[in-house]
Amino acid sequence: MEKKARNNIKASRVLNRNGFYDSSVSRAYYAVYLAAWHYLKGMNIYPSHRAPKGGYYWPHHKFPEILCDEYGCIGPEQMEKLELIYFRRIKADYMVDKIEKEEALNSLSIATNFIAFFLDKRGKVE
Repeated sequence: MEKKARNNIKASRVLNRNGFYDSSVSRAYYAVYLAAWHYLKGMNIYPSHRAPKGGYYWPHHKFPEILCDEYGCIGPEQMEKLELIYFRRIKADYMVDKIEKEEALNSLSIATNFIAFFLDKRGKVE
């Protein structure tokens, strides 16, 4: 999960630089999702939701709350930031409206802070 998270944040940066804001936001969110998964795995915490075609996963729509309320890995402000980039990912992947440059830059910034926290163990998410 760590390598996938790092590759996704790198991809988000490249996509953002080249004006692919929808794809950048999607990759930024998934970088955080995978980094948080890796972080929880390091504490021997594993997802309990079984995927229809095998394996397990953390439900995206509940993941910010799980990280905050259930495991206390992040605070309420960080939960709101994770919810924000999750909803932008939904907008980017499923809605007609396009992600604007400012939204993409903000999502990338938020995701970079989460990566520093979850993977590099550097302080808290700002």
